[in-house]
Amino acid sequence: MKVIYLDGCATTRVDDEVLDAMLPFLREEYGNPSSPHVLGKRARRAVDEAAASVAALLGADPGDVVFTSGATESNNLALLGVFGHDDRAPVNGLFCPTDHKSSLAIGRALAGRGVDVRMMRVGPDGRIDLEHLAGRLDLHSRVATAAWVNSEIGTVQPVAELAALCHEAGALLHVDAAQAAGRIPMRVREAAADTLSISGHKIRGPKGVGALYVRPEIRHRLRPVMFGGGQYELRSGTIPAHLVVGLGKACELALARLEAERARAAELRATALDMLQAGLPGVRVNGDPRHGVPHVLSVVLPGVRGESLVSSLSSVALATGSACNSGSQEPSHVLTAIGLDAEDANSTVRICLDARMPFEDLVLGLDLVVERARDLAGVVVATGAQAPFSPS
Repeated sequence: MKVIYLDGCATTRVDDEVLDAMLPFLREEYGNPSSPHVLGKRARRAVDEAAASVAALLGADPGDVVFTSGATESNNLALLGVFGHDDRAPVNGLFCPTDHKSSLAIGRALAGRGVDVRMMRVGPDGRIDLEHLAGRLDLHSRVATAAWVNSEIGTVQPVAELAALCHEAGALLHVDAAQAAGRIPMRVREAAADTLSISGHKIRGPKGVGALYVRPEIRHRLRPVMFGGGQYELRSGTIPAHLVVGLGKACELALARLEAERARAAELRATALDMLQAGLPGVRVNGDPRHGVPHVLSVVLPGVRGESLVSSLSSVALATGSACNSGSQEPSHVLTAIGLDAEDANSTVRICLDARMPFEDLVLGLDLVVERARDLAGVVVATGAQAPFSPS
């Protein structure tokens, strides 16, 4: 049975060209990139070419790229690496309450070690309150971290302004760009971010590989958190050439298609929102599209529990929020941070659009979503409660 996929923020299908680029490095070109012989040298050349492709997407230099297992590892390397084992308050780090749990969990770990972990404040649109951040930074601040694009509501943070505030206080800025890579133009050197993470599987690359950008001027301020053969100064471990090649190809394709896919995603989003609002009166959008990416649409469906809707759809894949929260019964931390109450947060679904999906698939998928949501509202009516709209 065909499934209409509307959950591209969680992961993406590997592009055929990416798979084709990877396969030789699982078969004929299986050398270790650290080996001095001919197979090793060919693998090293492919890794270096992939680094150039990643750097081109980010607006960086190839030597600034460290390959990792994904954005979670990259976040850990950047955020733990700036603190020493014996650091305690008043040494502090600043975290954004709407960020991915791979960042927030690091904050909790640091707090458990005695570091002063401070939370930024965000507005109803999910944007960081710059004045509040400026007041929280001080001479003891080591690092602040924020996601360039939020994974649940699509908010784009003003990275250059965040970096300027951090640098004025002598702190570093780490950026989680897992949802930004391939979605918005990124010039990391111009934005002055100090470290930045991406994941391959968010941009039609393979799972299990990502990268950490490190601004060379601050590399001396980071320490490794994993030790071994020293394949990279900050990260040891055998370089998986096939995965790295796949990430490089995915970045190359994402850069070439970025503008066309942004425009296409905007068209799909407009159609999706029109269909939801026409079929389900009372639909409200979370976040502010003026400060968001076009491929993410987070909406409140009054009277419909998001988890019930998602789990009851057998041929449409969408989500209530980030995949990392899928096992939690608590309302989304992102939605509560921007001011939603538990009822609205639990009535939210997130649609992440693939710019390449056929228009007909989107229409069919949204028809099924609307039909099922109206049916669920009808169950509420049957129990005697007031529904916000009538079932079909």
